[in-house]
Amino acid sequence: MKKQILSSLILAGSLVVAVSAHAEEKNQSANTSTVKVTDVQKKDEQTNGDLDNEITNAKMRADSGSKSIWSVSTSWAYNGGNLEKPFGAERPNYAGEAGTQPATNLVGSVGINYRLDKNSALNFSTGLSLYTPFQNNWEETSNQNGNRQFSIATPSLGYSRSFRAAGIQQSFSSSASYATDAYDVDTLKLLGALSVGHTLLFEIPNSNWQPGVSLDVSYNAYTEGADDIDTIQNRGTDVHGGGRTDWVLGFYPFVEYAFNDMFSFRTVFRPFIFSHFRSDDGSEWLRSLYTQSVGIGIAVTRDIYLYPNMQFAPEYFTADKTNVGMSATINVF
Repeated sequence: MKKQILSSLILAGSLVVAVSAHAEEKNQSANTSTVKVTDVQKKDEQTNGDLDNEITNAKMRADSGSKSIWSVSTSWAYNGGNLEKPFGAERPNYAGEAGTQPATNLVGSVGINYRLDKNSALNFSTGLSLYTPFQNNWEETSNQNGNRQFSIATPSLGYSRSFRAAGIQQSFSSSASYATDAYDVDTLKLLGALSVGHTLLFEIPNSNWQPGVSLDVSYNAYTEGADDIDTIQNRGTDVHGGGRTDWVLGFYPFVEYAFNDMFSFRTVFRPFIFSHFRSDDGSEWLRSLYTQSVGIGIAVTRDIYLYPNMQFAPEYFTADKTNVGMSATINVF
């Protein structure tokens, strides 16, 4: 067990050192990168005012998108294996949730961002996914009849607003997506989804600690009515992916500690995630198992933020019941 944890720490440390070395090689920090980008932009390509005077948190800055009027916004997440085999093909279901994808995968979105003003932006994007990315060969990746192929699906339109109010850094987001993935359309009969989220980040005077909380609400719409299988009791079956939900509510407290402008410790708690199945009574909701993620936030530049992390359920924490992952937000132009 100690060797497994030590190996994982060495892996995470190597990643941090590699990113740091790359940043030094370019001879720029997050702050100097931001200045250089804005220096070369034309005045008509920028909005009035500077959002960074209101939002100082590295992750929230990257999530807000580029400060240019037009830009490319991308987000990625590698959902990997456990601490023993972080780059393996199998992704343990550490939370015991029905319908969890058992294979490691790389998912993301690529979109065009249009800044309405310094605080608000519109985004049009589409999703991308690749299963078992470190085991694929070219034939498996391009084979449309296989289960490892690369896919592009689920376009979405979103609106976001980042701001500071009452001394609290905040971000609001909303999106509407249209289902085009074959599994979503053919098996789940999914039409699309609506989601709304709000994040608040608080500051502790004379401290590098920043506690916060995120609230998320999402609704799934389908092309057919609910049936008897869409209940909590049937969530473990294979039909419709184990029962279909309509509403999902999430409450996510988190804490960050900034070591410097580039590196920070970040942990996200997931104690309250509630799902409502389509055929259940309105008062009957499923509460997910409490899970948590722990990782290192890396602000490569103002517009590039990485979060290598480990996810686990504290109640059942063992090396083989964890997920190692990496999320990245990358804004271009």
